[in-house]
Amino acid sequence: MRYSDFAIRFSSAKEKGDSFADVNRQFNEVLEAFRQTRAEKEANLLFMNTIVQHLSTGLLAFDAQMNVLISNNAAFQLLGVYRLHHLNDLPERHSALVQFVQGLSARGKVLYQPEVGRQLSVQGVSINLQGRAVRLLTLQNIHPELQRKELDAWRNLTRVLRHEIMNSVTPIVSLVETAQDIVEYDLEKNAATIDLAEALEVVAARSTGLVNFVEAYRSFTSTPNPKLQQFPAKKLLDRVVSLVSAEHKDLKIKTEAFVIPEGLELYADAAQLEMIMLNLVKNARESLRNIDPSRHPRITLRAGADSKGHPFIEVEDNGPGIQPELLEEIFIPFFTTKDTGTGVGLSISKQIMQMHGGDIRVSSAPGEGARFVLEF
Repeated sequence: MRYSDFAIRFSSAKEKGDSFADVNRQFNEVLEAFRQTRAEKEANLLFMNTIVQHLSTGLLAFDAQMNVLISNNAAFQLLGVYRLHHLNDLPERHSALVQFVQGLSARGKVLYQPEVGRQLSVQGVSINLQGRAVRLLTLQNIHPELQRKELDAWRNLTRVLRHEIMNSVTPIVSLVETAQDIVEYDLEKNAATIDLAEALEVVAARSTGLVNFVEAYRSFTSTPNPKLQQFPAKKLLDRVVSLVSAEHKDLKIKTEAFVIPEGLELYADAAQLEMIMLNLVKNARESLRNIDPSRHPRITLRAGADSKGHPFIEVEDNGPGIQPELLEEIFIPFFTTKDTGTGVGLSISKQIMQMHGGDIRVSSAPGEGARFVLEF
């Protein structure tokens, strides 16, 4: 018992007398009880470890020397590390998290962004476990939820603005048209009425333009729910290539599509995905218009599956790329770098992907093109 060796068994020892046999029998019963208790504890520990590893919430526990006592795959994925034995094994980019753990004295909570597109809620507690100081951390990726809340806020704001602007502009358009009719048919033609007619024409054009501009955002606030169905990814990519091939041929832009594995299936709304991809290809085409032909402008579509079997679609170009300071802004509704853009194309694309339970992300560097990834 002192050395936790419960494999031993005592013989009946009948030749030594009844008392020895009785003592040995009781020893064996005690050892069997210990064996059962140990087996139950090991089974419970295995069960708890299995639960910890299957949680989507990241878990980390450190002792007083900051050695890792408990960890799970979710924590490694959220932090972007392969393994962790000690707090100081975290890369330099996690210095803020290291300081949070080191300064944890009771309970604490912090919003932590290790990289663009990943916002973590980190909660920590310091406890005393049988005389041992333990720091326990939970990590949750709240970025998707924040995006949904942000999108809802933009949609509500757009709906209100559209309503108020239309209520104000519509009667103005009507009154201007009436004034134009009066100038045209009821007033004598002279220099003053000519100037008035020109002024009314400008007001009418701008008012009509504003109405059309506001109407362009109707789609942002009324995106229909996706109609999910199973279909081959290759069929979608081939259709997109065929739709844009004529214009790309005139611009000398090479467009190609790859699907690996070739039989990859998607469970999504094919029409909505096609709209997203055509919008992304259009943006890529516009970025390639003015590059040097010697760079062989190209747009590449890829479909595949990640290590967990989740499908994805990529739209990549070798154009001038996107400035780093714009990467977090291009999905904001109404933000655009184009002179004639409305700024809702990427916002709607992101909204559609979120309605599919996925997301869309971008990676780019100036002069090295841009890559948009649809994740499911």
